[in-house]
Amino acid sequence: MATTLMASGGLLYAASWQRWAGACPWRGNQEIQRCETRMDHLYDFLPPQEPWTPVGPAAQLAGASLLVLAIALLPLPWALTGRRPELPSVVVLLATVLSVTGVGLAALRSGLEGAVVGPVGSSVTIWLWVLVPPLLFAGVAVSSRGWASRVAAVLLILASPLVAFFTYAIGPWDAQPWWEAISGLLTCGAGACVLVEAIRRPTRRRDAAAETAVVSRVQTRPWWAARGHRTESRHG
Repeated sequence: MATTLMASGGLLYAASWQRWAGACPWRGNQEIQRCETRMDHLYDFLPPQEPWTPVGPAAQLAGASLLVLAIALLPLPWALTGRRPELPSVVVLLATVLSVTGVGLAALRSGLEGAVVGPVGSSVTIWLWVLVPPLLFAGVAVSSRGWASRVAAVLLILASPLVAFFTYAIGPWDAQPWWEAISGLLTCGAGACVLVEAIRRPTRRRDAAAETAVVSRVQTRPWWAARGHRTESRHG
């Protein structure tokens, strides 16, 4: 799952590169004509909506990113919490995966056809894609045990479209340059935290097993041995 999250983030960064590279610098003066032109929502690809002008394979890369993300999300609750999710969490997970898949397919098809192709379910799917993922990630963050799992969930919340559309995606005109790249980097960071959690979890299990074994040996110690130890302590 860690590698798929990082792959999803990398693909989204590449999509952002297609839109902004050569038009807007990452840092520095962005108030230039070609950059201001590229900020127009006309070039948005998450999701493409009329009117829309494609920029290279940005939409294909963004669509592929979302499809890879949908695959990564399926085992997310198990991987980060270490236990089976309850029914409400499963419902939220399925809604998230289906909406992400729907928007991803729409972006991919739009890029391939050079024209806007709406997702199945139209605006309902788009609203679910915006609103539901943060609920899933917040639930995972609360239920997670290790710090790496919690940080991964928080980074996914920050990478979600709901947070982006109200913060770092807002530009001086329409869209903020490179906002999709920021979302992609946050997703890559979440993947790195998942990898850390995967490495640390076996160590925690071994430590817990060793502690359980010590407690078990203490509890099963013969009563006469404990009594003899107390007697020796008094005589000593």
